[in-house]
Amino acid sequence: MHVARNNRSTGSGLLTVARKELTDHLTSRTFLAFAVLLVVVCIFPFQQGLAGYWAIQAAYAAGPVVTPWGVDVVSLPTAAGVYLGFPKVISTVGAILAIAMGFDLVSRERQTGSLKLLLVRPIFRDQIITGKALGGLFALTTVVFAGLAVSLGALLVEGIVPDSDALISILLFALATVAFLAFYFSLALTISTVVPRTGKAFLYALVAFFVFTALVPTVGVVAKDVVAGAHPLPGTSPADREDYQTRLELVESVATFFSPQWNYELVAKSALEPRLAAYGFIGGSAAYLPYDVTAHPADALARFWQNVLVLFMAPLVLFGIAFLAFQRMDVR
Repeated sequence: MHVARNNRSTGSGLLTVARKELTDHLTSRTFLAFAVLLVVVCIFPFQQGLAGYWAIQAAYAAGPVVTPWGVDVVSLPTAAGVYLGFPKVISTVGAILAIAMGFDLVSRERQTGSLKLLLVRPIFRDQIITGKALGGLFALTTVVFAGLAVSLGALLVEGIVPDSDALISILLFALATVAFLAFYFSLALTISTVVPRTGKAFLYALVAFFVFTALVPTVGVVAKDVVAGAHPLPGTSPADREDYQTRLELVESVATFFSPQWNYELVAKSALEPRLAAYGFIGGSAAYLPYDVTAHPADALARFWQNVLVLFMAPLVLFGIAFLAFQRMDVR
């Protein structure tokens, strides 16, 4: 009986903290302002996606076009393609929203002394930090899927009915978006746990955001010139071209690995466009499977499984750091 009562108490404490944090987020003016901003900035790429969908639909209805380079065949557009402009916008505005949610979760309560009052209650430290993380994650998930539901409703109003593959692609895109937002939320939560002052925590979070969004891509571009060298000139031997391409792909993969924005955009684009075979942010190039090759969303993600693994594991690693730091925190 004693063990069962402890288990119920443990679950109840965790759910209490998670519920409180979720309510605080959903009623916070800052959270609501950034959530509305995220929805607003997604309207333009959504409209562009709709225009592109109908343009491709018209080209498909017109039939194959004979060009000097051969016959240009246009395939049917998919509903998932409407969302291809979303990752670029979410990678910036969504990251700021996640940082704004997490940078003061612990430091604010520590600074005001409310954390001491919370710890004297019959709630364990692991319940507090886990509940804060779950509350934030649920809030982010609510925003993503609420926006997704509204956009799907708009598609139906436009007369666009997603098939099963398109629905799976859109769902995988939504999960990748949640994982990306969870990364920056966990990063902000970790900083809030380590840094005792809210102002400094916010500053460090902005510095981290700058490093990931600007510094890492810049270093990748510089590394491309240093490691891969100049682009081969016409007449260069095939061996030299292949060696250049190998070095360029190495720099691309390393830069994408350390850039949450690039990594998320790659996974999201591959989920929405299953024919995507390769994408280079530094070189600005993309490769696709032939139109006559059948591709499913799971196939595309399998081609970029390393990026998918990093996208979903990075938030867990950051939460683990925040968890350990909170356990060792001295709140006196």
